[in-house]
Amino acid sequence: MKTYLLETDFLIDLFKKRPEAIEIIQKLSSIGDIVTSVLSVSELRSGWDKNEATLYLPQLYAIAQTIPVTREVAEKAGELRYNYSKKGQVLPTVDTLIAATCIISSYCLVTRNIRHYPISEIDVFSKKNIE
Repeated sequence: MKTYLLETDFLIDLFKKRPEAIEIIQKLSSIGDIVTSVLSVSELRSGWDKNEATLYLPQLYAIAQTIPVTREVAEKAGELRYNYSKKGQVLPTVDTLIAATCIISSYCLVTRNIRHYPISEIDVFSKKNIE
């Protein structure tokens, strides 16, 4: 069974009840496991006031298992940032840590912003794969 890691931008769409995001999560949860990174939890929480956090965080935890950043993930992210910086590409730290999580654990990344993830080692979700 495949595991899908929900990235922050996709989760924002889901909490805004965008129909495409709702359709995707329904399909994915029927065919695989759903996880998210503690980094996405932090990014989401930074945009929510206390009332929103009280409402949305339990919903998030009901949808997805929360995955920590491990030493192995941190090292892989550092390697990715180093290698891409040598090519003139600066990758944001959080995005690189999420990418490294996907690589290390063989997760499929679910994101709206694929341009944030130019890393060829990542399996990035495409809606075409479930239609």
